[in-house]
Amino acid sequence: MFWSSNWGTRNPAYVAFLLFTLASEMAAQPSPADPAAVEIKTLPRRFVGDEWKIWTSPFRASTYNSHAIKKYVVPFALISGALIATDRKTGQILPNTADQAIWSGRVSQLGSWYSLAGMSGATYLVGQLGGNAHAKEAGLLGLEALGHAQIAVFAFKQITNRERPLDHDGGGSFWEGGNSFPSGHATSSFALATVFAYEYRDHIAVPIGAYSLAAAISASRLSARKHWVSDIVVGGSLGFLIGRFTYKRNHNPGLPGSPVTRSERLIPQVGVSGSSVVLSWRL
Repeated sequence: MFWSSNWGTRNPAYVAFLLFTLASEMAAQPSPADPAAVEIKTLPRRFVGDEWKIWTSPFRASTYNSHAIKKYVVPFALISGALIATDRKTGQILPNTADQAIWSGRVSQLGSWYSLAGMSGATYLVGQLGGNAHAKEAGLLGLEALGHAQIAVFAFKQITNRERPLDHDGGGSFWEGGNSFPSGHATSSFALATVFAYEYRDHIAVPIGAYSLAAAISASRLSARKHWVSDIVVGGSLGFLIGRFTYKRNHNPGLPGSPVTRSERLIPQVGVSGSSVVLSWRL
C-alpha cells in the first residue's frame, strides 16, 4: 500500500518533504501587512489572513523562491530525513530511567501551550496597562505565533500519524495512528522565542534567554521519551519559521526591534547628551 508505515520508514526524506511548501513560504521574506493595525481587535482578521497565506502558498509562484529553497528548505529536508532514519539509534543514547522521565516531564510543562500563552498574555497586559506599545506588540504577536504553531502541528500530526518512542515496539513508525511528529512543545516554544528574540534583539540577553529556554524545553521532551530527535528538530525549525513569519508580516517598523536596512547603516544618527553632541552609525 502506498501509505504504509514501511514505505514511510524506508523513505524518511518524504516525510520532511511534506513540510516543503510551508517552510518555503515562511522562510521567504513575507510581504508585510499593515503594521499600524496590530491591535487585539484586528487579531482575528490578521490571523485568518496569515493562515490563508501560509496554506495557499503551494499555489503561488513566489513560494518557490530559489534563495529560500537553497538556504532553508533543502538543508531542512536533508537533515530531517537523516534524523528520521537514525531515530531508533539516537533514542538509545540516554539512560532512559524512570527518574529521568519524571524530571524531564516537569521541565517540559513550561512548553505547554497554556504556559506559553500565559507568558505572551502577561507581556501584552503589561504593555496595555503601562502604555508600552512595544510590549503590547510582542505579547500579541507571540499569541498569534502560538496559534499558527498549534494549527501547523495538528495538521502535520494528522498527516504523519507517527508513533511515540514508548508506543508499541518503539519503532517510531509513520501512519500508525500516533501523534509524535513533529513535537508540539518544540514548535510552540521556538515560535514564541523567535518572536521575542526579534522584538528585543537590541537586548542580547532576551534572544539568548528565549532560545535557551526553548532548547531546554525541547530537550526535555526527548529525555522524557515523548519524542524522537527528528520530531524535536523539525518542530523547533518549524517553530522558528512560524515566529519569523509572524514577526516579519506584522511588526511595526516604528517600534524597537526592527532590523537595520543597508541604507539606514549609511545615515548617521545624531543625539544630544548634556552639553555634548553624539554622532553615530547603526551597524
